[in-house]
Amino acid sequence: MSENYAKLWVQRSANQTAINRAQQAIENLGRALPCRVVKVSGSIVTVAFEVSAAPFTLPNITIPKDESPWIRMPTQVGDKGVTMPADAYLGGVSGLGGGVATLTRPGNLSALVFVPISNSGSPPIDQNAAQVQGPNGAIIRTTEGPTSQIVTDTSGTTVTFGSNTVVINATETALNYGSTSLVLNASGITMTFGTNTIVLDGSGLSINGESYENHTHGYFPGTGTKTQTDPPIN
Repeated sequence: MSENYAKLWVQRSANQTAINRAQQAIENLGRALPCRVVKVSGSIVTVAFEVSAAPFTLPNITIPKDESPWIRMPTQVGDKGVTMPADAYLGGVSGLGGGVATLTRPGNLSALVFVPISNSGSPPIDQNAAQVQGPNGAIIRTTEGPTSQIVTDTSGTTVTFGSNTVVINATETALNYGSTSLVLNASGITMTFGTNTIVLDGSGLSINGESYENHTHGYFPGTGTKTQTDPPIN
């Protein structure tokens, strides 16, 4: 039978052609392969494949991250993940190219996105709580209306709404609402109301720079007597 098959060159050729076409189709498909980040440029990453493809060498590729502009990940060099293929060209939506995608089969490395994966070496702080973190903290903010923002970074936490702020850092806690402010630090408490300032610290209470404990009052006009309704003078 093998001799008859060998004599039927058309059948053998057709069979090999089918195999070749199948291999080409597989090669044209994007591959979901493990990778690691080797460069970060904004929302775009360059990844190296973590797979042995001998005798071939897979090149590093620059691809978009799998994320929305509304939730951004602080992707770092060394982060591990996997490439995920799309069925069409992504350059028009990722900004890495132009034009509009067609249903033409894309090149096997031109329609990939980077998807991070979890690692057994970095478990969550609390399995039942959402966790947002980054090397320099996190930012939560509005994109419309009055500025409303929470910034937590290595210098502290700032909550902002319009011109009003709450600041917590290593040296103080400060609340600012227009011309009114309250500052609490290791030295004491300072309250400001317009042009007036009250300070409570280790030396006591002072109002507009005058000691509350040791102050004296002026004389009531026309009588030569002191009155508690006059402001302190020293």
